[in-house]
Amino acid sequence: MGLLDSLKTTMSLNASFDGNLTTPLYNGSTASTAFSGDWYRTFCPEAVAVDKYVTPYTYVIGFPGNIFSLIIWLQRRMRNSSGYYLAALALVDLVFLSLQVIYELNEKWEVKCLDLPFICEFYPIIFLTSQYLSPILVLSFTVERYISICHPFKRETWCTTRNAKLVIVTTTVGCLFINSIQGFFWSYDSKNHKCLLRGEVIEHGTASFWAIWTWCVEAFVFLLVPLAILFFNIHVIIEARKLSKFEQSTLHTRTHRNSATTVMLLAVSFYQIFTTLPVTVVVTLYYTFPPGNPDILPTIDDAWKAHFQYYWAKTIIEEIGLTHYAGNFYIYMLTGKIFRQEFKKLMRPLIGGLKVKLTNTSMTEYSTVRTGSVKHRKEVTVRMCNGNSNGHPVDSTESEPVLQSSETQL
Repeated sequence: MGLLDSLKTTMSLNASFDGNLTTPLYNGSTASTAFSGDWYRTFCPEAVAVDKYVTPYTYVIGFPGNIFSLIIWLQRRMRNSSGYYLAALALVDLVFLSLQVIYELNEKWEVKCLDLPFICEFYPIIFLTSQYLSPILVLSFTVERYISICHPFKRETWCTTRNAKLVIVTTTVGCLFINSIQGFFWSYDSKNHKCLLRGEVIEHGTASFWAIWTWCVEAFVFLLVPLAILFFNIHVIIEARKLSKFEQSTLHTRTHRNSATTVMLLAVSFYQIFTTLPVTVVVTLYYTFPPGNPDILPTIDDAWKAHFQYYWAKTIIEEIGLTHYAGNFYIYMLTGKIFRQEFKKLMRPLIGGLKVKLTNTSMTEYSTVRTGSVKHRKEVTVRMCNGNSNGHPVDSTESEPVLQSSETQL
């Protein structure tokens, strides 16, 4: 989820960043103590530890998965309209995870790399664009699958690679345009060496221009888009069940192939819904479990206890929500037969080359050992007749005959 969670900071002028959310809300000098991160480290250390140490595991599975997905979906065999959408999705998720690493270093590990001129204004634009594009691309290929299944006569017109490329470019430009305003919202404070929201955009708290813009954009991307994905998926499932009842052999063959792709795309779509909507819900519940009175700390009353429990639950849900930027490759592997075949084809030369290299290394070592053994035998092996040498060279280190008189050279 994104900026919805940051609205609590608007009320206190606190520019802090919630780990897995979209907008970088860097810690500012005007931060209210009501939202001090030290309190969470003191009273909710488990949640802070999860937020800090679980995220790298998402990177471990996400980076190689998205790289493999991007390569496979760009293979010639996979370059259909759905393949282009999924390749774009892999690239977008890869960019997002890369930008998320920068945030983690800056905020969780205190390696300051965002409080810099130009980076302060530019980073939110690219970060938000990559995060918004992910659910929008999922909606795009969900609509395409809906047209293909529910309106088959329009498939040849709308479900083409040309249209897929056009939609990808259009949505990318649109997201960049929408998020370009973030360059105005954020500015580098050279006096305090901090990246802060401009004071004029957060005047009037939740009624400020920044807050209203945030609510509208994020409600669309993280609420309406997932609900639209769910709507189209339900229609696809209903129509697919109707098609499966046909017993004609030709229709059965075509339906079987399309159904395999449909299952894979449905799995990706539902995983997007499963990981996005719960985060949206838990973020909107913030005002139901607000922080208590800071003056009574370190005493914990019921309000603080409820808030810390909410923060713990929110942290877990957000960590799960982050996985939809990392887990698509594994969904493809589980549900896509052709994808698995392409992955095996991609890996076969690498594995085969490794096997050849290992075999050659082993054979080289074996040949070296055997040649050395034969050479050694030639140097030390002599025929002894009546205790006298037959003229073959004898190793100077040998003081006694190696072979008995009855033995022959090997």
